[in-house]
Formats: sequence, C-alpha cells, structure tokens
Amino acid sequence: MRAAFTWGGFARGARDGVPLGVSIFAYGLGFGLVAAQAGFGIGKAVLTSAAIYSGSAQLAAMNLLQTGQATLWALFATIMVINARYLLFGAALQPWLWQAGKLRAYGSLLLLGDANWMLTMRMIRAGEMDRAYLAGTGAPVTLGWLAGTALGAAAVSVLPRPEALGFDLMLIAFAASMVTVMTRSRSDLLPVAVGAVTAVAVAQLLGPAPAIIAAGLAGGAVAALGASARA
Repeated sequence: MRAAFTWGGFARGARDGVPLGVSIFAYGLGFGLVAAQAGFGIGKAVLTSAAIYSGSAQLAAMNLLQTGQATLWALFATIMVINARYLLFGAALQPWLWQAGKLRAYGSLLLLGDANWMLTMRMIRAGEMDRAYLAGTGAPVTLGWLAGTALGAAAVSVLPRPEALGFDLMLIAFAASMVTVMTRSRSDLLPVAVGAVTAVAVAQLLGPAPAIIAAGLAGGAVAALGASARA
C-alpha cells in the first residue's frame, strides 16, 4: 500500500516553505546580480538557475568564469563535486519518500534543495506522514530562487555591486548555517576542517578551480571513512 501523497500535505509543506522561499529569493537576487556581471542576460541566468538549481555550485561556477579559469571540465567537475551532497540527501529521504511510488518520489526530488531538505527531515522526525510535504516545501523555494535570479539579473544596472548589500556573503552564511544544523558531534567537524585546509592549500598552488574540487573530494573522503569506521 502506497503512503499518503495528498494536496493537503503539499499545501502544508508550501505554507511551511514560504519563509524559506523569501530567504532564497534574496539569495537568488545575489546570484542574478553576479551572473549579470559575468555577462549573462536575464534568460540565461534564469535558465542556469533552473537547470543547475544549486546556489553554491552556480556561484562557484561564476567565480571560475570571472577568474578566467573556467574550462568546460573545470566547470563540470566543480558543479558535480559541490552537488554530490544531493546523493546523500536523496539517500536520507529514500526510506520515507520511496513509499509514495517512483514517479512521485522522483518528481518531488526535482524540487529538492538544501533548505527544504533540512526542513523535511526535521518534520519526518516529528512524525510527518504525507510524502507530498517535500514537494510542497520545494514549491516556494523554487519560485523564490527563479524570481530572485530574474530580478537580480534585471537590476544589475541599478545595483552594480552585490557586495555593497552583502550579497557576496550569502553563500558563506548559508554554508555555515548548514554546517551548524548538520553537526551533531565534534567528529562531524573533521571533514569540514579537512576541506577548508585543502581548499586554502590547493588555491595557493593551483588556483580557485582546483581548490573547490579538491576540497570537496577531500572532505567527502574523510566523511565517508568516518561513517564506515562507525558502521
């Protein structure tokens, strides 16, 4: 018997996701400004946000474009390494979400982001049973992200310097909040520390593009080894 997947669950998730959508709108605004500065028009910026759907990966890619080190393979590797976390997010949701059926599960995952993943996992632990809740939380986040991207790209002539409003710090602040939420013991900080040290070291030797890739691989490897040792 399939688990519940109702409009009521979707609506409840959408209601809870509205505050996330508002904050992600500001994040999208920052990305739109950065993308426009890199030469992207409104359509191209929005298409990038819809296709990649990852602020951290997109801002890293923009950084590579602006540093002149953006080979096709560097961009591909950067996006893949940064977005590899979604494999873990999906695996964490699988026992709960899969009970709604493959089509509904895969459709819901198209709206999966960092913020609504954390919210949904918290609600699952609180007893949420309607699997449409995940897609509901993702709807306002997606709308906020795309609308913010479009407005940011359109407003670049009015607000030419994202750093003037602190938008350049959004990625750092969001990443720090994720680390805070996901850290449950001191051992969880080891992959973060290894990734940070690796990024700084490789950036000094090879530049920002290899640093992002190396940091993701190093931190992920340490996390995987730690998980296998605890198993």
